[in-house]
Amino acid sequence: MNTIYALLAHSWSGLVIAALVALLGWLIVRAARWRGHPRVRFVGYAIYGLAVLLAAGSIVTLVRISRAEAGHPPMGKLIDVGGYRMHILAEGDAKGGPTLVWIPGGHGAGLGLYHLHKAMRNETRSILFDRPGTGWSDTGPFPRRTAREAEELRALLDNAGEKGPFILIGHSYGGLLAANYAKRYPEKMTAVVLLDATPPDVFTHLPGGGGPAIPTGLVRSRQRAGWWKLFGIWSDPDRQLARRNEEIARVMRVYDESLAEVRGAMRARSARPATDFASASIMREWFDPKSVADLLVYDGELANLPVFIVIPEGNDPKDVQQQLGLSGDDLRRAINFLQRSRMRYLSASSKSELIHTPAGTGHNYPYEAPDFVVETVRRLLATSRQR
Repeated sequence: MNTIYALLAHSWSGLVIAALVALLGWLIVRAARWRGHPRVRFVGYAIYGLAVLLAAGSIVTLVRISRAEAGHPPMGKLIDVGGYRMHILAEGDAKGGPTLVWIPGGHGAGLGLYHLHKAMRNETRSILFDRPGTGWSDTGPFPRRTAREAEELRALLDNAGEKGPFILIGHSYGGLLAANYAKRYPEKMTAVVLLDATPPDVFTHLPGGGGPAIPTGLVRSRQRAGWWKLFGIWSDPDRQLARRNEEIARVMRVYDESLAEVRGAMRARSARPATDFASASIMREWFDPKSVADLLVYDGELANLPVFIVIPEGNDPKDVQQQLGLSGDDLRRAINFLQRSRMRYLSASSKSELIHTPAGTGHNYPYEAPDFVVETVRRLLATSRQR
């Protein structure tokens, strides 16, 4: 499947598919003429028509991508990481302290935490980066894996001349990458901050049968979005969910308000089908036992590195019910499971600390309560500078 992703990630692959469909139509028409089957010939012409539509849609995509590149040039630098380039936006002066590296949730572009980066860049060195396939970064090789992206992040920081030490701050799925990087390169780290990082157990053991269904659903939705984009149809799975789910719609509004300054650039740069195929690829790591083993951070693997686990104090039953479609005993068990699984990261280091977010906030508190996140990072930064 990842070989297919690698082929489809090329924005021009829609034209190739259209050409193959046209070839099929031509072969059918030719065979029908030779054998004298007018109805079959009609099928061939219909396939011709489909090929024209596919080609037109693919051209729309290529034009959209070209306009995005012209209208939204890179905000930072493109750095070679071994035959392909990654985008990094590094601003501010570390002032003798650690450098902050922000990692948004999902397989998202770095601008997903731009509002927090902007708040801190005048106080210390602050970095945003685009994972391969997102933002201004090249697509990079497939399969996409968290362990591979930890190595790519190391190469990016080294090749960009960023010396560190670093405080990695990861939200949701970005927390998995932050913890994985810290496990591999502890000598480069000052601390890691996990903003309600995705607990690995969620994808395997969530009560009510939701566990394995989560990555499966994410893979399928991103595959569909990538296919649609190849042929000129914009499809955003998150926006589609927001139309059916009141809580997701509320979160999307808060998200848009927090990132209003850069939403245009983010949307334009996500026009590439590669964005969705890269996201689908990394979610497939949960189906590969070796990838899961490389991804996970086990008890004690961060030794005595300071780890700050920042999570909501509880789960709103209404939110969990809306997001997972559970009820009754399954809902009760899921709420208990989600809260306890968040605590698993406490055992990764002997110097871990639990911090609760403000009352009324949920998983997306970096957008609901950005000032709280900034103040938490400021306290950590002040403490690290006093050492």
